[in-house]
Amino acid sequence: MNKLLMILSLLLMATGLACAAENPVALVKTVAMKQQKLTDTVSGYGNVAPDTHSLENVSLPRPGKIISLLVSPGQTVQKGTPLLLFGTGADAELGYQQARQAVDFANSEVTRIRQLVAQQLATQSQLAAAGKALADAEASLQAQEKIGAGRAQEQIVSPFNSIVMSVQAAQGDRLAAGAPLLQLARSSGQRVLVGVEPEDAKRIRPGMAVSIVPVFSNEARESGRVSQVFGMINPQTQLVDVLVKISSGGLMPGTRVRAGIDVGGVNAWVVPRSAVLQDVGGAYLFQIVQGKARRINVQTGLEHNGLIAVQGPFDAAQAVVSLGNYELRDGMAVREDGQ
Repeated sequence: MNKLLMILSLLLMATGLACAAENPVALVKTVAMKQQKLTDTVSGYGNVAPDTHSLENVSLPRPGKIISLLVSPGQTVQKGTPLLLFGTGADAELGYQQARQAVDFANSEVTRIRQLVAQQLATQSQLAAAGKALADAEASLQAQEKIGAGRAQEQIVSPFNSIVMSVQAAQGDRLAAGAPLLQLARSSGQRVLVGVEPEDAKRIRPGMAVSIVPVFSNEARESGRVSQVFGMINPQTQLVDVLVKISSGGLMPGTRVRAGIDVGGVNAWVVPRSAVLQDVGGAYLFQIVQGKARRINVQTGLEHNGLIAVQGPFDAAQAVVSLGNYELRDGMAVREDGQ
């Protein structure tokens, strides 16, 4: 009797296993469908540089010599920080002294002729001519003073908060008037020359918003605008350059960055990228209907931040399988994770 009961138990267990094998139940995870705007972006890479409008060359309108150089390229300086000590050249000093003497002489001539006019020994026209000579001499002296020819030495300071981009002269150099000494860049105002694929460049227009993120850090994020799209392929990179301007200036010049250019967007039903599968029939996803998986063929669209836009005969009120869908077949029984 016991042997018969054991045989019957084994038969029942075998039957149950066979039924379970024929009707497997898959464990899946689902998410709700949602409708939102997906942004279409074009990506590219570039380096942060100061905006050309923020660059300023430091030079002096008189010849002279650099007595001491107080800064180095790449140094950050505040407004009023000494940059260099400049000594005025001998020729400029001589020109100033001559202008000064000319004013003194013209002054004495005006005084002398005014006395002669009072004694009726000179005419008013002579006095007017002397006055004109004095005015010319004073104008010449003011011009010399304006270029600083009267200062034997002058300490040049930074006119604003800036970064020293380059130093074009060395300590001890004798320079002509107007020769460049330094190049400064304002702390605010930057640009990025972004390289994009030629086929993507056709979709980019000036004014489009751009997200700027350092390649080696996602913490510092800046925003900018497309300023210009170049009309030729860069022979060195084989990409098309896009000029992006950053107004905040929060990144260090020379930083390698990744740029995402917003070229448009669309409102659509979206699901996680993992919810969409591909086979010879195209793209498809699974929804759960009365405890069973239902395959639905879809057309995919934009993809952004792990979400993908889909179109098809799905029921937006039903959940979509996001994990475990690789094991599913149409009509297969499922059990959701957590149930």
